[in-house]
Amino acid sequence: MVASVSPNYRQEIKFILSFVVIYAFFQWIYFQVPWQVMRDIIYYYGIVSIAAEIVNPFTQELVIAAQNKLSSTKAILEIVRGCDGSGSMFLLAAAMLAFSCSLRHKLTGLITGIILLYAINMVRIIGLYFIVAYQGEWFLPVHTFFAPTLVILVSALFFIWWVRRASPRVHNN
Repeated sequence: MVASVSPNYRQEIKFILSFVVIYAFFQWIYFQVPWQVMRDIIYYYGIVSIAAEIVNPFTQELVIAAQNKLSSTKAILEIVRGCDGSGSMFLLAAAMLAFSCSLRHKLTGLITGIILLYAINMVRIIGLYFIVAYQGEWFLPVHTFFAPTLVILVSALFFIWWVRRASPRVHNN
């Protein structure tokens, strides 16, 4: 005889299914944005022009922002889909939206989490520029292993911190 699924597991299953659907929706929307819009507007104004302004006071060479690239005589760093920080933001946002708590707590968490991940991503991109410019052999391990692991770890720790401060909504099953 198979026992029915306990209410606790139903809530967990609902969370997981909601998370997957929301994350898939974010990814679908993301890939609907034309490349030219990503390159010329989102990446330029949201990432590379800001990164160039931050990097320039610390370099002897002039770092120029052009479309989706940070360029100088020492390095060219290109921002492309999948390396723009959106994936970690989508994971965090989907988890928060799927979690059962008040709308106010969700909104506060989303705003704080997105700002945190944006800042971490900017540090990552600026760090990658300096690595390409001055320690090129470090680029591959930092870009493919260390930096993504750090971003996911910070996202997970932030989510755990946020969940522990939530007052779950009461469900009447």
